[in-house]
Amino acid sequence: MKLFVDDMRPFPDEIGWACSRNYREAVSVLERHDVEYASLDYHLGAGESGLDLLEWMYDNRIRIPHINIHSSHPVGRMRMKSFIERFMPYTTVTMEPYEY
Repeated sequence: MKLFVDDMRPFPDEIGWACSRNYREAVSVLERHDVEYASLDYHLGAGESGLDLLEWMYDNRIRIPHINIHSSHPVGRMRMKSFIERFMPYTTVTMEPYEY
């Protein structure tokens, strides 16, 4: 399964995507499904971020083989990328813009 997390952008309309608008929805998906690919935004509304989600994944030993950071927030993107590289060495990280 693929996971798309973004509070504003339209969701991918392809089959195989689980889509979440916020941190809590994303956690719910990650608790119930094996996710092979995730595309994350930095700002998730309500003071939550993609970095918060990455920290939850690390704390809960959720391993995703490939995480894409599609956020347009330059500082947030770099924080997320640095976190993945430091704490999730098993994960390939890309920073491709949103094009679904």
